[in-house]
Order: sequence, then C-alpha cells, then structure tokens
Amino acid sequence: MESSGRKFFHITIGVLLALSSLHLVFLQQCNNYYYSEQCSIHGLHLNSSDLGSLEFPVHANIELVNAMIDYFSPEVVQRMRWVSKLTIRQGRVSNIFLKDDLQELIVTSSSTHDVIIGETETEELKRLMITRNKLESIPKNVEKLKTLTVLDLSNNNIEVVDLDELHGLKKLATVDLSSNRIYYLTAVNSFALPRLETFKLDNNFLTEIDFDAWTTPRLTTLSITSNSLKYIKDFKQENFPSLQTYQDQNNLFDCRWRAGFTSMLNTWKQLENYNFQAKDCHKSVQLSAAVYRMLNISVIRNNTIDLDDKEQLQSQLTTMLDTEHKQSRHIESLTKLVKEQTEQLEAVSTTLQAQQTTIDGLLSQIEELQQLVVEIKQSALPTGRTVPKGLRAKMTQEMEEVIRRNLVEVED
Repeated sequence: MESSGRKFFHITIGVLLALSSLHLVFLQQCNNYYYSEQCSIHGLHLNSSDLGSLEFPVHANIELVNAMIDYFSPEVVQRMRWVSKLTIRQGRVSNIFLKDDLQELIVTSSSTHDVIIGETETEELKRLMITRNKLESIPKNVEKLKTLTVLDLSNNNIEVVDLDELHGLKKLATVDLSSNRIYYLTAVNSFALPRLETFKLDNNFLTEIDFDAWTTPRLTTLSITSNSLKYIKDFKQENFPSLQTYQDQNNLFDCRWRAGFTSMLNTWKQLENYNFQAKDCHKSVQLSAAVYRMLNISVIRNNTIDLDDKEQLQSQLTTMLDTEHKQSRHIESLTKLVKEQTEQLEAVSTTLQAQQTTIDGLLSQIEELQQLVVEIKQSALPTGRTVPKGLRAKMTQEMEEVIRRNLVEVED
C-alpha cells in the first residue's frame, strides 16, 4: 500500500512538471523576480508569422535579452498590451513596430534596421533610444511623436540628416546622433526646437555645418567633436543665447579661419569659463578664396591671431586678399569692356535706324514717281487712246533706272 502511494506521488509530480513545461512554451516568464521593477525575459526565439498562443507576463516594464525575432510586428505588440516601457538588448530584432501607447523604447545591440512609426500622431512616447544598431536614417514619421523628449540614435549607420524631420517636436530636449556616418546635415527651412537643450554630432564625417536656420533658445550643450569640419558657417550668438558648453575638438579646421572664429567665441559671456585655442587646426587645410569671400574674410583678418606662426598666417591672409583684389580688378575690367561693347551696339543701332529712315524716304519718292507717271500718261494721250507698246517699255525702263540709282545711293 505504501509502495503504491509512493508510485502515485511520483507520477503526479511528473505530470505536474510536464504540464508546467508545456505551459512555459506559451506563457513567457520573467527570468528575475516577477515583482521587480523590470521583468527580464532571456533567449526568446519568435517567428512573427506563427505566434500560436504566445502570451507575455502582465507587466509594465519588460526587457528582452538575446531575443531572436524576425519582425516585432503589430501582432507581437498586441500580446504585450500591458507594456509601457520596452527594452531590447543584444540578440537580433531587425524591424520593430512601435506600440501606440508605449512611453519608452530602448533598443541596443540588436541589429535593428528600422523602427516603424504609424501615420497618426501619438502623445505617449517620451524616450526613443535606438543605439548600436543598423539604422540608415532617422525613422520615418518621427515628427508624429509629439511628446518625445529624448531622441538617441547614436552608433548607427545614418549618413544624411534633414533636420526638418524633427519639425514640430516642441518638447524635444535631447538629440544624440553621435558615432554615425553623417556627411551631410541640412535644414532646408527653419530648425526651430524651443526646448532643445543638448545636441550631439560627435564622431561623424561632416565637412561643414551651416547654423543659419537654427533657432534653439534653450540649447546649453552643443558637441561636434571628431568630424572632418574645415569651417563653420553662420555660428551666431543670437541663435544660441543659452549655450554654455561648446565642443569642436579634433576636426580639420583651416588655421586662418580658426583664428578669427576662436577669438569670436572667447567674447561670448556665457562661454567665459572656456578658453578656445586657435591652435586646434590643420595648417595643411586651406579653404578656397570663394569660401573665404562667403565667410567674410575681412572680419577674420581684423581678429587677433594668437598663434606661434602669426607672421606666416598674416602673410597668407595678405596674399589671399591680394588675389581677391586682383580678381576684383579683373571683374572691373570685364565690366568696362561690356560697357564699351554696349555703346558700340547702340551706335550701330542708331546707324541702322538712320538707314531705315532713308529707305522709307526712297520708297515714298518711288510712290510719288509712280503717281507722276500716271498723271503724265493721262495728260499726254488723248482720251480713249492707248500708249504705244514701245513708249510704254521705254517709260518702264526709265522708272527702273531711277529706282536702281536710288537703291545704289542707299547702299553706299
């Protein structure tokens, strides 16, 4: 009896374990303590086309570690209806559909190529951080995330950035695009973000930046270190009234331009705790004369050049200005030549007008001669009689001779 009871107990335990294992196939469990702040699920392998009866824990903050998911689809999102904060790290999740009521999405080191944002505006998501992945552009429709405060897309493969894509994100405070492959940054219209405080573009491939369209009254930190910048255009104090921290080391600045730029920065009161050195430049990099004219070289020359080779730099500036003066004189010479040619054309036009007047006068005389011939014919011949054929031919010949002589005089 005791032996039978022991067997029944072992069978019961085995059945319970089998049922428990079967249940885990459908209901994902937290690898850590369920009541912790974040529920971590490790090693999830998922085929979006065959979800079966998959269910996620009822938890507001879920972390997927080493997940293998071909597509984090809307159907997968529906199984996470309680989640407001989602973290995906390591593993491989190529495409992620953004859950409408998500407040925070953090994806790192997951080979993610794209984040799919819906067409309708949402006022839930506050933090979007897709780092150390394979994004090639800012996610489409990012401007629909009206409550977004943090956008971190650092360490991806982004090459071109149109800042107009961030238009309308009035609560955006932090943008980090560091460690991408950005070589072109543009703002076609106005780049106006009223609450932007931090903007980072470190470790990219930028060769120039134009800040003319920027309106960022609260920006306190701007970092553009370790690019390939040769110069910066329209960096005006009125565009950055709150700027306190500015970093642009490790670029390829032209030393002649750099001297004037650092002198300007050292006059900004809000940056008075920083000492910008003109020596952070490359003597081998030289901008073209056209670029210098665009950057107003006369202003740069008037600034103090506190470099060791000041005389050499001053000589280079003088040579460049002499070249500019020569080009100006050449332009003046061309202008004078055009003026002379214009005057010659006007004289020729006047002559042609005079000749046309002469021709008009001759045509009028011919008409008068023709009328005179008619009158002579009428007076010389009796009524009802015709002009003899020989006389008519002679008169015609005389008229042609008069016209020919007049035309020859005009040509002369």
